[in-house]
Amino acid sequence: MTASEPSAQSDANGSVLPDEDYVIGGMDRAFRLKLFYLLHAGEQAGLAPGITSAFRDDYRQSIANGLKAANDKSYHGGSSRGGYGHGLAADVVSMNGGSKEERAIETKRLWKWIDEHEKQFGVGRPYLNGDPAHLAPVDGREYAAHRTVSRHTRLAGKRHTRIAASSRHGVTTRAKSKAASRAATTRLSSRL
Repeated sequence: MTASEPSAQSDANGSVLPDEDYVIGGMDRAFRLKLFYLLHAGEQAGLAPGITSAFRDDYRQSIANGLKAANDKSYHGGSSRGGYGHGLAADVVSMNGGSKEERAIETKRLWKWIDEHEKQFGVGRPYLNGDPAHLAPVDGREYAAHRTVSRHTRLAGKRHTRIAASSRHGVTTRAKSKAASRAATTRLSSRL
């Protein structure tokens, strides 16, 4: 162990816990229950979900590999999010499959099943393919920030689609598209 590494896992009361109890106990209680029911239902459906990461304190966040938030800002339980007992994220993969390739296929199947049942259990994948193993409460800030599409974004997408559609029919610039729209409006108003 290094000097900056915690010497023991302890909960909010200072009780020393095994790693498994520490990372599960560090999650928000309501989220932990939702996650349990989701994963239990997944097992009943013939899947084999396994948690690769649950609560992470700032130190564990700092040594985590791959996609991750700043050390103290992780929804897994960073200190700025409330610390121990407030973790609102878990990473989940499939334990099925004898080879790495088979586990990858089974994991994608698990994630698809989670996507289909997220509203039922209240736990979903906020980043979809950006960080596919990451689960969070569907009524939480993280999920809302990454999966809720704002009205502005929807309108911008529609405007882009409209312009793209008109350019496929020979109108190649926005100016031409506006001119064509004004002409159509003039023809319509003259009929009224």
